[in-house]
Amino acid sequence: MDDDFGGLIGIVIGLVVIVAVVIFIVYCILIMAGILASVAGAGGAIWGGGTAICNYGKSFKENMIDSNLAAV
Repeated sequence: MDDDFGGLIGIVIGLVVIVAVVIFIVYCILIMAGILASVAGAGGAIWGGGTAICNYGKSFKENMIDSNLAAV
């Protein structure tokens, strides 16, 4: 009778350990995905901001400088 309960307790403890390891691995993957998403978001903001500034400069040159030179 004791061997049956000992085996059952061992199986339960083994399953708990396996589930805990799987949960920890999933947690680590989610943390890494969050970090990668943050880096991608920051990179996109920098790229988009740089493109917007560049386009603003080109538009300013075309509308203010080039059009005023043609009028003179």
